[in-house]
Amino acid sequence: MIIIPGRRGDGANVTGDHNTPYIEIVDAGHITRAKEQLRIANMIGAALVKAYNNRQWKVIVDMENEMLIIGCDSVSNNKGYHIHMKGHTMRYLRQRAVVAAGEILERHALSRAKNFDADIIETLPRDLRDNVIGPDSAPEPING
Repeated sequence: MIIIPGRRGDGANVTGDHNTPYIEIVDAGHITRAKEQLRIANMIGAALVKAYNNRQWKVIVDMENEMLIIGCDSVSNNKGYHIHMKGHTMRYLRQRAVVAAGEILERHALSRAKNFDADIIETLPRDLRDNVIGPDSAPEPING
C-alpha cells in the first residue's frame, strides 16, 4: 500500500491496491496469501498515517519469509526497516511499525510532528538515486 498525502494528510488519497493477485492459473493458496498480505498492509499503513501523516509510507508484507518492511518513498526508494512477523500479534506489529517509521524520519533529520509540512522533503539534499542525504541515513561500513 502506498499512501500519497492529501490536503489533510490523513491517507484519503491511497494510490491503489498494488497487492491485487494476478495469477494466470487459479491457485487459491496464492490468492488467499495475497489477500492476507493486503489486509496486514492496510492495518499497518493506517497506523503509520495516523501517527505520522503527510508522508509517503510504504508497507511490504512478505508472508512466506514472515517479514514486514516499512519504507518512506519520499525519503528513500531502496531502504526500509525490516520487522520479523513470526509469533507477534497485529497490535505489536502496528506499534513496532510506528516506532520504525519514527526512526526512519529521525535518521533523515525529519520532524515527527503532526503538523509536518511535506514540502520540506522536496528541498532536502539527495544522492544520485534520489535518496535523501541525512546526518544518519548512510549505512555503516563493514570492517573486516
